[in-house]
Amino acid sequence: MRTLRVLLIVPLAVGAFLFVYVVWWLRERFGRGGPIPFSQASILEHPLRPLLHPVRSTLEKFRLRPGDTVLELGPGTGYFTVEARRMVGSEGRLLCLDIQPPMIGALRRKLDEQQIANVHPMVGNALSLPLADDSVDAAFLVTVLGEIPDRPRAIAELRRVLRPGGVLSFSESLMDPDYQLEDSVRDLCRASGFEVLEHSRERLGYTMCFAAP
Repeated sequence: MRTLRVLLIVPLAVGAFLFVYVVWWLRERFGRGGPIPFSQASILEHPLRPLLHPVRSTLEKFRLRPGDTVLELGPGTGYFTVEARRMVGSEGRLLCLDIQPPMIGALRRKLDEQQIANVHPMVGNALSLPLADDSVDAAFLVTVLGEIPDRPRAIAELRRVLRPGGVLSFSESLMDPDYQLEDSVRDLCRASGFEVLEHSRERLGYTMCFAAP
């Protein structure tokens, strides 16, 4: 009898979870219309996130090199930031730009706790990057592109600040309500002159890297 109850309860529990998740996903995709609010920032540090976005192996696809100046657009609370900083080394610089001041505040606290010096958190807008032309070697966005209302303009801004031959990278996950289709990202970037360097599919998502003209 106990085994029978378990066999009945487990599928019901899984079904209920999936139903709640789908309702949340649809509400976020079609109702939020912007970045994940700071009130939901715990999602960005969820203990299951490494299953979809293992930090080191994701960053390795972005071709970050020691000494590079790198822009992380939409760092949130810094899930990728600390490891990205290690990859550019003490001679490199990591510029972290987020539109939400509370996210940047949380990131600064994390960096202060770990005494990290070569990361520069900034509040700013992807549509008007507070950076000089040809000033960064690489830029990356992880499940962020779909949160930007004017994506062609944001890509044009990224092209402006990237040095010729610089690398622009995206990682997208189907679990994210703002998921962007591969063809859409490729077409957006090609329209601004970027060329595909690498395209790899992963668990429920993909990574795509482009070279700046």
